[in-house]
Amino acid sequence: MRCSYCQCEIIRNLTVKELLFPFSISSQRCYLCQEKFAQITSPACPTCAKPGWTSMCDECQQWQQRYPYYDFCHQALFSYDEAFKEWIYQYKFLGDFRLRKTFITEIQHYFSHKKDWIVCSVPLSEKRFFQRGFNQVEAFLQAAGIKTQKLLVKKLNNASQSEKSRQERLAAPQAFRATENMTKIKNQKVLLVDDVYTTGRTLFHAAEILQTYQPKVLHTFSLAR
Repeated sequence: MRCSYCQCEIIRNLTVKELLFPFSISSQRCYLCQEKFAQITSPACPTCAKPGWTSMCDECQQWQQRYPYYDFCHQALFSYDEAFKEWIYQYKFLGDFRLRKTFITEIQHYFSHKKDWIVCSVPLSEKRFFQRGFNQVEAFLQAAGIKTQKLLVKKLNNASQSEKSRQERLAAPQAFRATENMTKIKNQKVLLVDDVYTTGRTLFHAAEILQTYQPKVLHTFSLAR
């Protein structure tokens, strides 16, 4: 077995289940790569998981004013620190497709509590998809065995969020439209997934479209915050 991040060989004793069912062996990180990533723990904003807050953070208060009828709830696994930025750079911008498996264990654990939810990944524009060759969110969900529904299409090919200032991100226009699958979400629980939550602008734009189709619950999730 090789580390799902650095690709170095991992030597450990296999369990009986893994010996009998070798295909059940999930990707893992080596000890050093496990230590690189900081999982979000308390205190963190109860609404968006922003580390360091014991109550609703200032950003969430601003979003609540803008979307007063949206019962916003976001969860994330890791802090968006230098280690995570390096991983996302290698995976998303250098296109190392192998890294889609880096967080399989954590993703599967999180989604084990979302069995009856409709999962939707944030889409790429057609141009961005052909440039990158894959949707990074869809890829890490598929690697973890998570089924998704295509509910949104990105209609605008804006500059990458990483190339924009915070104010430019917040001022970005609505970039999404609904697909024909959107009729399936009425009175259903929907989970919208992205790779990283920074300003929240992308997720709120996508949620704005989803909400018009009356899901019972709409929550959001990202690997990092």
